[in-house]
Parts: sequence; C-alpha cells; structure tokens
Amino acid sequence: MEPTEGSFEGHKQAVTALQIHGGCLYTCSEDHTVRVFSLVSRQCVEVFEGHSAKVNCLFVSSGPDLQHRLYTGSSDQTICCYSLKTRECEKQFSLMDRVLCLHSRWKILYAGLANGCVVSVCLKSNRQLDVFECHSPRAVSCLASTQEGARRLLLVGSYDCTISVRDAKSGLLLRTLKGHTKTVLCMKVSHEFVYSGSSDWLVQCHNIHTGELKRIYKGHNHAVTVVAVLGKVMITACLDKLVRVYELQSHDRLQVYGGHKDMVMCMAIHKSMIYTGCYDGSIQAVRLNLMQNYRCWWHGCTLIFGVVEHLHQHLLTDHTSPTFQVMKCRWKGCEAFFSVRNGTKEDLPKHMQKHAEEDSSPET
Repeated sequence: MEPTEGSFEGHKQAVTALQIHGGCLYTCSEDHTVRVFSLVSRQCVEVFEGHSAKVNCLFVSSGPDLQHRLYTGSSDQTICCYSLKTRECEKQFSLMDRVLCLHSRWKILYAGLANGCVVSVCLKSNRQLDVFECHSPRAVSCLASTQEGARRLLLVGSYDCTISVRDAKSGLLLRTLKGHTKTVLCMKVSHEFVYSGSSDWLVQCHNIHTGELKRIYKGHNHAVTVVAVLGKVMITACLDKLVRVYELQSHDRLQVYGGHKDMVMCMAIHKSMIYTGCYDGSIQAVRLNLMQNYRCWWHGCTLIFGVVEHLHQHLLTDHTSPTFQVMKCRWKGCEAFFSVRNGTKEDLPKHMQKHAEEDSSPET
C-alpha cells in the first residue's frame, strides 16, 4: 500500500517536529503529546503522553544493536524514552533547561538545550554521556553532523546567529560559521556544505571545512523553518505558509507548494511526498511533482505552483480582498470586472478557478 495525500487530524496546537519511520508518521506538538499516524490511512494509531509542557522534538531510534525506541524532548526540561514494543516510558532524562532539538549519529543522541548546552546520550546503553557548553547563554536551536576524514563533527546552530563546528567527541570548537543576522532555525548537511535557514528570511550555504559562505538563497517572506536537500534541489519550509523548491546550482526557485492555512513549522520528505506540520496543529501530505507547473500570471506575481488547487487558493487569498466592493482581475490579458452592486462578486471564485486550470501554463 502506498502513502496517500491529504490531512492528518488530531493535534490541537502547533506541530513542532515530525519524522517518518516504518510506514508511520511520528509528530509532536505544543499540545504536550506525540502522535503516530499510518502513512496509508492517515489515521492516528498511537498517542504518547507524559510531558507536562510542549514537546519540541522527537527521534525514533532503530537499527542493528539498538532497541526500537522513541525519544521526545520537551520544554518541561526532560527527554522521555518510550519502548515502541511496550509503548511504556522506559526512562526519563531530567536536564538543566528546555530541550529544543534532537539529532542522532554514530549511535549517539544529541540534545540541544535552551541554556546553550548540548547533552549526549548513548543509544546502546541509554545513558547520558557528556554535556558540551556551546553557545551559553544563547539557546541551541538545531543540530547536524558530518565527518572530516576520521574526525566526527557536530554542527550546532544557535539563537546567537552562528553555527559552531565542533569535535563530536570532545565538544571542542573548531570553527564558527557566520553570516546570518538572526536565529539559525534549521540545517541540512550535503557533501561538504551545510545549508542553514534562519529568522532573517535567508538560506545560506557554507563550506563546513573552510567556513566560507558560498551562496545565499533569497525569496522567503518570513523565517525559514526547514531546509531539505533532494538530489539537485533544495526544499524549504517557511512561516509565510509556503514550501519552496530551489535548484541548488542556479539558485532559481522552481516551484512552490501552498494549501496551508497557517505557518509551516516542520517538514519531512518521503517517497516523493511532502509532509508539513503547521502552527494551527494541521498536518498535510502532498505529492512533489517537478514536472507539473501552474504559473500565477497575476500582475507582478512570479509564483509557480506544483498543485493547481494551491494556485486557486493563492488567487483567492493573496490577490483578492474578501471585503472588496469592486475589483478588476489583473491576470495577464484579462479585463474582467467584479462588483457587489451588479451581483458579479460571487462569480469571482469560478473565474479564478478557470484561470488556474486553463491559463496557468508557465510558457505563454
């Protein structure tokens, strides 16, 4: 059975993180819960409770020599470890501050805290290993990892606008990646580069080993919450409610995906599906298709959508005021006019739908 498109219902507040594992979507939320959904039916099959504050991050661990476990990090200053066999909480790690992010590599779980420290946990023994002071007093917002020859590197993104590159065993600072002017919210390592999204509305690409800023990707209208790299394209999620697809080399924005009623907080890509979690608690799955393009030809707009319904919604929400008395359609070459007085206002959605479905070819 293949994963299906549509929505996943259940969370009452902002969805803060998600991970796909074993045919299921694991999600955590500010409503203090973690939910597990089937990718096929999109039904909720499990709810994990146990935190007394918002759950900010999660990680499902499995693999050779490792127990099948779910780790959840919360603003209640704990990490809960659940057995996915028994569904019971096996262990609770009490830490020094709010747990904001989790990352795993080399059978170690790294947790970024609001006090600027990173705590490491051995996934085999399920015991705490070390505490690295990284960005105190500013919070750790995101984590990533890579290798430099035999040396293991931990990348630590912070509210202080920088990314520190550290020896993953000792926590020793090797170099600092600078360029962002606000909090670094997310990172993705690809080859020798790290792509980072920030509250400054930019995605930057640094060479991890030289520290050099190589590229800047613009075009977001709010904070960038997720960066993913898929072959030759980069996919970003943003608080402006859009998911964007860029070509890595040319920096060109190829496509956008909409359909969100609120800010996109988290995203995962799996088998050509984009899974997004939003501030209003909604989660949706939509198919990524770079061959399908629907261009908005409204005056001054350059967006190209991957889904025709997203273009229709964009026309009605971004290019139309719900309270208009009179309005002229500004689609390229269209002279249509709508007004409350002559009763044509209710014809507008149909008119916009016609443009979206029939007149949206990128080439004219």
